[in-house]
Order: sequence, then structure tokens, then C-alpha cells
Amino acid sequence: MLVLLWGLRLELKKSLRTKKFWAVVIVMLLLYIPVLYAMKSVHPFGREFTASEIVSGLISVTLSLAKFFITILAIVLGATAINAEITEGTLRVALSKPISRLGYITGKLLGHLVALFAAIFAAVVVTIIGVTLMGVDVTGSLVSDVILLNLAILVAMLEFLALGYIISLFVKSTSTAIGIAIVLLFLVSLMSPILVDYFAHSKAEQLTREKFGPNWETMDYGVAPYVQYNQSMNGTRPYLERQHKSPYDYLNEQYNRIKRDYEKKYLFFDPITQLDYLLGNLSEKVHVTITNTTYYPMVQEGPMMVADYKHPIKTEVTNTTEKGYCKGATYSGGSTTKTINGTPVEEVHEMRCYTMDVYRGVGYSIKQNLDRLWVLIGVTLVYLGIAFYRFLRMDLR
Repeated sequence: MLVLLWGLRLELKKSLRTKKFWAVVIVMLLLYIPVLYAMKSVHPFGREFTASEIVSGLISVTLSLAKFFITILAIVLGATAINAEITEGTLRVALSKPISRLGYITGKLLGHLVALFAAIFAAVVVTIIGVTLMGVDVTGSLVSDVILLNLAILVAMLEFLALGYIISLFVKSTSTAIGIAIVLLFLVSLMSPILVDYFAHSKAEQLTREKFGPNWETMDYGVAPYVQYNQSMNGTRPYLERQHKSPYDYLNEQYNRIKRDYEKKYLFFDPITQLDYLLGNLSEKVHVTITNTTYYPMVQEGPMMVADYKHPIKTEVTNTTEKGYCKGATYSGGSTTKTINGTPVEEVHEMRCYTMDVYRGVGYSIKQNLDRLWVLIGVTLVYLGIAFYRFLRMDLR
């Protein structure tokens, strides 16, 4: 235990003293400023962000920034973890003391984990400050979500750290190891998803061609037939909806389905993809339909009956929420003249539909994607096993 604590303190001091560590953290935190400003000043659809949208948006930003910056930090820390000390001779000096190789590398790993957690925690603190500045109460559930978010990101970063250790144990030059680490990061988390995306799109095009024929791209579906339903989402007016899907709608559906399937099967080695799936249900799209109906009395003005807009009889407001995006137009309005209890009135109706994100929580998302968590843990253990085996058996001269 003393050996582990010694290794942890030593590595933690080294990590926190390096310029690259603080450069990455500071640049990441500075990027929150334009995000917070945008969320504070931009009003979508003429309204302010809801509390749910603020929390969902800021946690998504934290996740995005952490994935980019801390991923680079993790793999570079790992890629220079061992080889630099072998080259400088400090490793032999350390192992000349009553310290086992296993204790040494385990303490180093713990030190790196604490350093990464410090970087992630700094991002989370900024997130909580941002939520507070936006006027959202910091509740116990929000704090627990932040902790779970930390742990999920840390598991993914541990995989990159372990991959960096493998590079460090096979490449003696630190500069060469850093170069290989960046190239490997590029291949694993950028090129591989692009290739999977290409194959998914090609397969979706093939299925579309089989369904609609070889000339599906030239088919004119701009005036696809519509069907009128007798009742709308809010139960008040008829609305129009496409009766048939166009080839492009079908293509998008098949592409999204195939891409998700391919990413799960073939990108198990990419922590970023798996983390995206693990935290892919933080929020869900819902649409809120607000219908405002106002009744005005009809009064005689000369030879005509006109509505008295200064003295409304009553106003009815309905508010419905359903999953998914708005169906049909996001705004409609009009007026009709009718008789209520023998009295002529003008009915003026207005409908607005807003699509928004409803925050469901980190815990909810993890529960929905537990298989991705086990993939992350499993691949990380394999990488750590390779790194530990190599370190325990390699010649350190």
C-alpha cells in the first residue's frame, strides 16, 4: 500500500506540473465562455431556454469538450509514461529501492487517473457554475448526474491511457511515441468512424435502389401525395401529412439504422464511439403544441356584422406534449364565424409548435446502454493487461 501511495504521489506531482496538462485544461475551459454567452443571449423560437434544455445543453458541451481535449491528454500522458523514465534513467533508480515493478506501474496508473479526474472535474465545475448563472437550481439529482458523467468519461479516458501505455512500452523515443499516439488517435476515433459511415451509407443506398429502382434519385417526390386526417395532434383541427415516404426519407431511415448497427459491431475499440452510445440518451426530442382559441362577439356596424376584438368572450388555451419533432407546420392560424347558443361569434385560433430537448439524466442513459459500459471496461482491461505484462517482463536497461 505504501508503494502504491508513493507512486501515486510521485506521478500526480509530475502530471500536474507539466505545461501540456494545464495548457489543455485552460484551453478547454476557455471554450465555455462563448457557449455560456450564446445560451444566455440566444432565444430559440422567440423564447428563453427551459431549465431542462440548459442542463442538457451544458452537460452535452462538457461531454464534447472532455472527449476532445482530455482524450489527447490521456493518450499523450500514457505514451510518455514509461519510455521517458527509461531514457532518463529515473526508472532504474526508482526500482533500485524496495519497490516492485507491479507496485510501480500501478501507482503510476493511479496517479494518471487522478490527474485526468482533476481535468474532468474542472470542466464539471464550470458546468455547474454555468447552470447556476443560467438560473437553474443545483439539485441533488444534478450533482449525482455530474458524478456519473465524470465516471463515464474517466472509464473511456482510461482506455486511451492504457493504449498510450502500450505505445510507451514498445517505443523508446518519447517524441516518436507522441507522434504514434496522435496518429493512432486519428485512426481509431476519426478515420474508423468515417469508414463505417461510408459503408453504412453505401448499404443504405443499395437498399433504396432495390426498393425504388435504379433511377430513384431522379424520381420527382417534391409533390408527393398528401392525406388529410380528421383530427390533429391536439384534437382540434385537421392536418396534412405525406401519405408516402420519398426515397430520401427511406434512405435516411436505413442509413441511421445501419450506421448504429455497424458502429456497435465494428467500433468496439473506439472509446469515443462507445461513450457516445453510453451517454446517447441524456435527452429526448419532444414537441409542445400550444393552441390559443379566442371567441369575440359579433356586433352590427352599419350593414355588416363585425367582430368586437376589444371585448373577447373567452379564451381557451391547450398545451400538449408528445415525443419527436413537430408534425406539419410549426405555426398556423385563422378565424371562423359560428353561432354559440344562438349568438354569432368569431372564433380566432392560433397554433404554435416548439421542438425541444427534455433532459432525462446520465443515470437513465447509462441504464439504457449498459452493454456499451461493459464493452468499454472489457477493452480497457485487455489494453491494461497487455501493458502490465509487457512492463513486468521487459528489459529496462
